[in-house]
Amino acid sequence: MLPVLEAIFSLEFLLFSLGISAVVAILRRLIEFFILDNPKFKLTRTSVFWREVVLPSSPVIIGLIVTFFATDYPYPETLVSKSSQLMFGAVSGLTSGLVYRFLKSKFKKQIRQFNSDSDKSEKCDDNDN
Repeated sequence: MLPVLEAIFSLEFLLFSLGISAVVAILRRLIEFFILDNPKFKLTRTSVFWREVVLPSSPVIIGLIVTFFATDYPYPETLVSKSSQLMFGAVSGLTSGLVYRFLKSKFKKQIRQFNSDSDKSEKCDDNDN
């Protein structure tokens, strides 16, 4: 596999993306609660600047900031320079929402499968009695 694809599909990338997604979600909730719902501020949840500029760019910016300061993070071996690590952070931020939705759907599928398997085993146990 290409080194770039190995870096993207690595466990480090998935965890980094999930971390960015969590930080963005927390910051978004805090900003919406304390600033956007406050009548003293002109910026609201429905403002174009918030929806079209801040929300789409915040995961990338947070990915870059975290990458800049997280020097001890176990980046993939092929990413040795600071610029490649910053690109890793930007791409992680850019794909963090997608990675979150993908892993969430996988977990839901596993839970449904587990529940259906346990229901089948309970029915077999009931039939044995």
